[in-house]
Amino acid sequence: MRRDDGLPGQIDDAIESIAELERKALAAASLQQRAIERFTLAVGRPRTVWIILVVVAIWIAINGFLALNGHPQIDPPPYFWLDGALALAALLMTILILTTENRMSEIEEQRSRLHLQISMLGDRKTAKIIQLLEELRYDMPQVQNREDREAQELTLPTDPHEVAAQLEKRTPNRGELPQDEVS
Repeated sequence: MRRDDGLPGQIDDAIESIAELERKALAAASLQQRAIERFTLAVGRPRTVWIILVVVAIWIAINGFLALNGHPQIDPPPYFWLDGALALAALLMTILILTTENRMSEIEEQRSRLHLQISMLGDRKTAKIIQLLEELRYDMPQVQNREDREAQELTLPTDPHEVAAQLEKRTPNRGELPQDEVS
Protein backbone atom coordinates (compact mmCIF):
# COMPACT_ATOMS: atom_id res chain seq x y z
CA MET A 1 0.00 0.00 0.00
CA ARG A 2 1.41 3.38 -1.04
CA ARG A 3 0.92 6.59 0.89
CA ASP A 4 0.50 10.10 -0.50
CA ASP A 5 4.26 10.70 -0.28
CA GLY A 6 4.93 7.79 -2.66
CA LEU A 7 6.55 5.54 -0.06
CA PRO A 8 5.33 2.00 0.58
CA GLY A 9 3.49 1.60 3.90
CA GLN A 10 6.18 -0.44 5.66
CA ILE A 11 8.89 2.12 4.74
CA ASP A 12 6.66 4.98 5.87
CA ASP A 13 5.98 3.13 9.14
CA ALA A 14 9.73 2.56 9.68
CA ILE A 15 10.48 6.25 9.04
CA GLU A 16 7.73 7.28 11.46
CA SER A 17 9.08 4.89 14.11
CA ILE A 18 12.57 6.36 13.77
CA ALA A 19 11.19 9.90 13.88
CA GLU A 20 9.24 9.02 17.03
CA LEU A 21 12.42 7.69 18.68
CA GLU A 22 14.18 10.96 17.80
CA ARG A 23 11.30 13.02 19.20
CA LYS A 24 11.40 11.01 22.45
CA ALA A 25 15.18 11.49 22.73
CA LEU A 26 14.78 15.26 22.29
CA ALA A 27 11.91 15.38 24.79
CA ALA A 28 14.01 13.48 27.36
CA ALA A 29 16.71 16.16 27.31
CA SER A 30 16.58 18.77 30.04
CA LEU A 31 16.09 22.44 29.25
CA GLN A 32 19.76 23.11 30.07
CA GLN A 33 20.88 20.23 27.83
CA ARG A 34 18.82 21.50 24.90
CA ALA A 35 20.18 25.04 25.41
CA ILE A 36 23.76 23.73 25.45
CA GLU A 37 23.15 21.71 22.29
CA ARG A 38 21.62 24.70 20.50
CA PHE A 39 24.58 26.83 21.56
CA THR A 40 27.20 24.30 20.42
CA LEU A 41 25.32 23.85 17.16
CA ALA A 42 25.33 27.62 16.57
CA VAL A 43 28.96 28.14 17.63
CA GLY A 44 30.33 25.03 15.94
CA ARG A 45 30.32 26.58 12.48
CA PRO A 46 33.11 27.97 10.28
CA ARG A 47 31.87 31.54 10.73
CA THR A 48 32.79 31.31 14.44
CA VAL A 49 36.47 30.96 13.49
CA TRP A 50 36.25 34.11 11.40
CA ILE A 51 34.42 36.02 14.15
CA ILE A 52 37.09 35.06 16.69
CA LEU A 53 39.88 36.07 14.30
CA VAL A 54 38.21 39.42 13.62
CA VAL A 55 37.67 40.11 17.35
CA VAL A 56 41.31 39.26 18.14
CA ALA A 57 42.54 41.42 15.25
CA ILE A 58 40.36 44.33 16.39
CA TRP A 59 41.61 43.92 19.99
CA ILE A 60 45.23 44.01 18.84
CA ALA A 61 44.53 46.91 16.46
CA ILE A 62 42.85 48.99 19.19
CA ASN A 63 45.78 48.42 21.52
CA GLY A 64 48.22 49.30 18.73
CA PHE A 65 46.28 52.44 17.83
CA LEU A 66 46.20 53.57 21.46
CA ALA A 67 49.98 52.97 21.82
CA LEU A 68 50.73 54.94 18.61
CA ASN A 69 48.66 57.90 19.83
CA GLY A 70 50.29 57.99 23.28
CA HIS A 71 47.26 56.71 25.19
CA PRO A 72 47.45 53.90 27.73
CA GLN A 73 46.67 50.54 26.18
CA ILE A 74 43.69 48.50 27.39
CA ASP A 75 45.73 45.29 27.22
CA PRO A 76 49.38 45.82 26.25
CA PRO A 77 51.37 42.99 24.63
CA PRO A 78 51.55 40.08 25.40
CA TYR A 79 47.79 40.70 25.75
CA PHE A 80 47.19 39.18 29.18
CA TRP A 81 43.44 39.94 29.22
CA LEU A 82 42.90 38.68 25.68
CA ASP A 83 44.80 35.52 26.53
CA GLY A 84 42.68 34.99 29.64
CA ALA A 85 39.43 35.61 27.78
CA LEU A 86 40.39 33.16 25.04
CA ALA A 87 41.46 30.54 27.60
CA LEU A 88 38.15 30.92 29.46
CA ALA A 89 36.22 30.66 26.20
CA ALA A 90 38.19 27.55 25.26
CA LEU A 91 37.48 25.95 28.65
CA LEU A 92 33.76 26.72 28.42
CA MET A 93 33.55 25.44 24.84
CA THR A 94 35.33 22.23 25.84
CA ILE A 95 32.86 21.63 28.66
CA LEU A 96 29.88 22.42 26.42
CA ILE A 97 31.13 20.12 23.68
CA LEU A 98 31.79 17.31 26.17
CA THR A 99 28.30 17.75 27.61
CA THR A 100 26.78 17.50 24.14
CA GLU A 101 28.96 14.54 23.18
CA ASN A 102 28.03 12.66 26.36
CA ARG A 103 24.35 12.92 25.54
CA MET A 104 24.95 11.99 21.90
CA SER A 105 26.93 8.98 23.10
CA GLU A 106 24.02 7.87 25.31
CA ILE A 107 21.61 8.16 22.39
CA GLU A 108 23.99 6.23 20.12
CA GLU A 109 24.29 3.50 22.74
CA GLN A 110 20.50 3.20 22.87
CA ARG A 111 20.38 3.00 19.07
CA SER A 112 23.07 0.31 19.08
CA ARG A 113 21.11 -1.77 21.58
CA LEU A 114 17.95 -1.34 19.51
CA HIS A 115 19.82 -2.33 16.36
CA LEU A 116 21.20 -5.42 18.10
CA GLN A 117 17.73 -6.41 19.32
CA ILE A 118 16.26 -5.98 15.85
CA SER A 119 19.13 -7.96 14.29
CA MET A 120 18.66 -10.76 16.81
CA LEU A 121 14.93 -10.82 16.11
CA GLY A 122 15.64 -10.95 12.36
CA ASP A 123 18.08 -13.81 12.93
CA ARG A 124 15.45 -15.75 14.89
CA LYS A 125 12.85 -15.11 12.18
CA THR A 126 15.25 -16.25 9.46
CA ALA A 127 16.09 -19.41 11.42
CA LYS A 128 12.39 -20.16 11.80
CA ILE A 129 11.76 -19.63 8.08
CA ILE A 130 14.61 -21.99 7.20
CA GLN A 131 13.26 -24.52 9.69
CA LEU A 132 9.78 -24.31 8.13
CA LEU A 133 11.22 -24.64 4.61
CA GLU A 134 13.18 -27.71 5.68
CA GLU A 135 10.02 -29.26 7.16
CA LEU A 136 8.14 -28.42 3.98
CA ARG A 137 10.87 -30.02 1.88
CA TYR A 138 10.62 -33.24 3.91
CA ASP A 139 6.81 -33.24 3.68
CA MET A 140 6.63 -32.77 -0.11
CA PRO A 141 6.73 -36.13 -1.91
CA GLN A 142 7.94 -34.64 -5.23
CA VAL A 143 11.08 -33.14 -3.59
CA GLN A 144 13.90 -35.57 -2.98
CA ASN A 145 15.02 -35.71 0.63
CA ARG A 146 18.69 -35.06 1.21
CA GLU A 147 20.86 -34.12 4.15
CA ASP A 148 21.76 -30.42 4.14
CA ARG A 149 24.07 -29.71 7.06
CA GLU A 150 24.24 -25.98 6.35
CA ALA A 151 20.44 -25.69 6.34
CA GLN A 152 20.33 -27.65 9.61
CA GLU A 153 22.85 -25.26 11.17
CA LEU A 154 20.94 -22.23 9.91
CA THR A 155 17.74 -23.42 11.59
CA LEU A 156 19.36 -22.66 14.93
CA PRO A 157 19.18 -19.05 16.06
CA THR A 158 22.49 -17.39 16.87
CA ASP A 159 23.43 -17.41 20.54
CA PRO A 160 24.65 -13.84 21.19
CA HIS A 161 26.45 -14.92 24.38
CA GLU A 162 28.47 -17.56 22.53
CA VAL A 163 29.25 -15.14 19.69
CA ALA A 164 30.41 -12.48 22.19
CA ALA A 165 32.55 -15.03 24.04
CA GLN A 166 34.19 -16.23 20.82
CA LEU A 167 34.79 -12.67 19.62
CA GLU A 168 36.42 -11.83 22.95
CA LYS A 169 38.54 -14.95 22.76
CA ARG A 170 39.66 -14.54 19.13
CA THR A 171 40.15 -10.79 18.76
CA PRO A 172 43.14 -8.92 20.21
CA ASN A 173 42.66 -6.23 22.82
CA ARG A 174 43.74 -2.68 22.05
CA GLY A 175 47.48 -2.32 22.14
CA GLU A 176 48.10 -6.05 21.75
CA LEU A 177 49.55 -7.66 18.67
CA PRO A 178 47.29 -10.10 16.82
CA GLN A 179 48.19 -13.74 17.49
CA ASP A 180 49.49 -14.12 13.90
CA GLU A 181 52.13 -11.43 14.51
CA VAL A 182 53.35 -12.69 17.89
CA SER A 183 56.61 -14.59 17.46
